[in-house]
Amino acid sequence: MNTAGKALLAAGVATAVAVVRRRRAPRPDDSGRRLAVTVDRAPEEVQSSLQEELARWRDRAEISIRPAAGDKGTELVVTPIGDVSRHELRLALRRAKSVLEAGEVVQPDTAPTHPGPLGKALRLVTSRAGGGGRL
Repeated sequence: MNTAGKALLAAGVATAVAVVRRRRAPRPDDSGRRLAVTVDRAPEEVQSSLQEELARWRDRAEISIRPAAGDKGTELVVTPIGDVSRHELRLALRRAKSVLEAGEVVQPDTAPTHPGPLGKALRLVTSRAGGGGRL
């Protein structure tokens, strides 16, 4: 391998290490960050039919309902209070959006199964995203 190839390889490795470190580093103020979804319904409809899934979070999160920008529906904004699982709160927002827009929790298609390493990686990614029927 020539000098240019070695330099390119070293730059690629350094970039990969920096990306991994950044993704693993915890965010110090992550607990207070807002989560938001836009629902294709009028604010009055959303307010009147806010489902139980989000209503059970009212004591652990601030929930605000406001018109979305450009008359694009309604924006549901949730700010966690205290020690709340952001993952569970995000899934609750996704469920609420699904029920408000489609009338039911829309389940993702099942991922194709493959016994090899690519299939294992795909199962890992879909399980972390809330897929695989665990919504």
